[in-house]
Amino acid sequence: MGRTTQTPRGFYSAAEAIRKLGVPKSTFYDMVERGQIKKVVPPNRSDGIYPKAEIDKMAKANTLFMLQYATDTSVFEKAQEEDIEGITELCIELFGKNGTASYETRLAQYRSDPDIFYVTKQDDVIVGYVGMFPLRQEAIEQIMSGEDEATFRVGILSPENITQFKPGEADNVFLVIGVKQKLPKTRLYGARTITGAIETMEQFARQGVIIKKLYGTSRTHDGIKLAKDLQFKQVTPVSEKDDLLRFELDLETTKNPLFSEYQHIIKQASAKKQKVEISSSRSDFSDNNHRKRG
Repeated sequence: MGRTTQTPRGFYSAAEAIRKLGVPKSTFYDMVERGQIKKVVPPNRSDGIYPKAEIDKMAKANTLFMLQYATDTSVFEKAQEEDIEGITELCIELFGKNGTASYETRLAQYRSDPDIFYVTKQDDVIVGYVGMFPLRQEAIEQIMSGEDEATFRVGILSPENITQFKPGEADNVFLVIGVKQKLPKTRLYGARTITGAIETMEQFARQGVIIKKLYGTSRTHDGIKLAKDLQFKQVTPVSEKDDLLRFELDLETTKNPLFSEYQHIIKQASAKKQKVEISSSRSDFSDNNHRKRG
């Protein structure tokens, strides 16, 4: 039985590098032969290993090149477990490593409720994502009262505070949106991500899952502008110690036309429920009268 040699930290094996770059095996080895990819052969080993930083840089350049010239065929879809790593990488790119929950934390969030994450993809590359966290009331209050961002992104957005998208359990949803920047289609991807999130809420409403309020936070110009464009209300004033703004949107009363279909679905569901209750009440009344006459 052959002995498996572990790849040193900071390097990829050939198979890992090929998978990361997304190129055919023959192309990869041609690039190694031409010196386009650096190969390192450690002492007492015959197989080569490849510097992780260089491979990652090359993979990112390949992805950006593809996205620059891709015809728009982007799709918005529910994230799968294998997408969590891509979501984490996009967040690190947008917010930095210190401002991003770890892959392990995000995976635990996903496994607690697989309906949380959604992605916009262009040719299988994640170019946008939305996190829709149904949270307990106490958790929402902690976030909106001024809880430190690092604390709530890891501590409060944790499985024990995440509820399910079931009737009566998803009244309050904390919203997180991220879109890959500096692409010709960045605005398009952003619009697709937002409309996809709204359509997802409409689907939930048709299933009887009523989201009453959306919450979000931002300190960036683009994030604050998006919140205001969507007519979120700022609920926490800026302090000298905390430049993170908190926002809230009441889905029942908002006048934003983007949510008009959602409100229409809710009204229809409410009217249908009232008819059922009235019908049931009349039936009970009729039964009571019948018993009295009997």
